[in-house]
Amino acid sequence: MRWIVAIAALITLNALSAAAQPDLSGRDPHWIKDTTSGCWAANPDPEPLESISWTGRCMEGLLSGSGTLSWFVDGKLVGRDEGNFVRGELSGHGKISFGDGAAFEGEFPGRGVLTLPNGDRVAAVSVKESAGWSIEAAR
Repeated sequence: MRWIVAIAALITLNALSAAAQPDLSGRDPHWIKDTTSGCWAANPDPEPLESISWTGRCMEGLLSGSGTLSWFVDGKLVGRDEGNFVRGELSGHGKISFGDGAAFEGEFPGRGVLTLPNGDRVAAVSVKESAGWSIEAAR
């Protein structure tokens, strides 16, 4: 009887794990693949002609651990994410730099500081989206 319970628990865990797995087939635009490393990253705002470059580890096809994720549109660098990645997304302390000179440094998810292109600094929060993060003014 115990082995039936153990098998049922294993099947349930496998089903939950499969349900949490992102669609990495390329059909979901909220995931993007680095063609050099083969790693996938969350892509909250897909754009035409977008590509990425990842320097770090890959686990189960997803960005994993400490690294830098560079974002390009039509070959031009438009942003960079630095920090710890879990299952293809920033997790914990990290920094997102935007092409216009703005940058957010803080917790993912959580509070941090948004530095504007003119150098002004404002309190902000990172908010979890279906894939990736949005940065919003703190309330």
